[in-house]
Amino acid sequence: MRTIRVPHLALGVCLALLAIASAPGCGMISTVAYWIKGNKVEPKFKGLEGKRVAVVCLDADSLKGPGSEADQIARMVSTSLGYNVPDIKLVRRTEVESWFDGHDQDIADYVDIGRGVKADMVVGIDLVSFSIHEGQTLLKGKAMVATRVYDLQRGGEVVYESPVRELQWPENGARHVTENEANFRYAFMHTLANKIARDFFAYEVAEDFGLDAAYLGNN
Repeated sequence: MRTIRVPHLALGVCLALLAIASAPGCGMISTVAYWIKGNKVEPKFKGLEGKRVAVVCLDADSLKGPGSEADQIARMVSTSLGYNVPDIKLVRRTEVESWFDGHDQDIADYVDIGRGVKADMVVGIDLVSFSIHEGQTLLKGKAMVATRVYDLQRGGEVVYESPVRELQWPENGARHVTENEANFRYAFMHTLANKIARDFFAYEVAEDFGLDAAYLGNN
C-alpha cells in the first residue's frame, strides 16, 4: 500500500476547515471559501529582495562557535529567506564564520560584521534568552528575540526593527522530558527561525494552524 504524506500546510488547512465546518451559522460556507482562496500575511519588510544579505544571530555566548543555538538559528533563518525572498543573495555561512574566526575578541556590532563580509544588508538577531525546560519534568521552548535590519549602503542605518518579543512552542501545553530532547530542541529552533524569517516574506495564515499537531503526530 502506498503511504500518502500530508504536508504541514495541507494539514493546517484541513484542521482549520474542520474547525470552521463545526461552527454554527449561515456564514460557514463563505468562510470556508475564503480559506480555500487563501489568506496571506504580507511581509513587514520587503527590502531584502535583490540584496546581498548576511544573517547573524548573537547571544551572550555567541563566541562558543558553530553548533550553538545562535549559530543554528542564523542558519535556519538564512535557509528560510533563501527559499522565500525573491532574488536574495545570501552571504555564505562560511564567510560569516571566517569573519568571526578573525575577530573572536573584537565583535563590535552587526554593521562591522556586514562590512567585513561585504553585505548590502545585515539581518541582526539578538537572542536575548533561550530555554527548552519548564520545571524538571516538562519540555517547552521559550525564547526572547529582537530583529534589526542594517542597510550598509546607507551607512549602517537601521531600516527595520522588531522589538524584543517572547516566543513559545508548543503554544499550548508542554511535552514530557522523556521525549527525545535533541529532537525537541531542533524542532523549537526551526519554529523560532521560521517566525523570525516571516517578517520578510508573505505567507499563508493557514501555515500557522496545526503546527503543534504536526509535531505531536511525528513524535
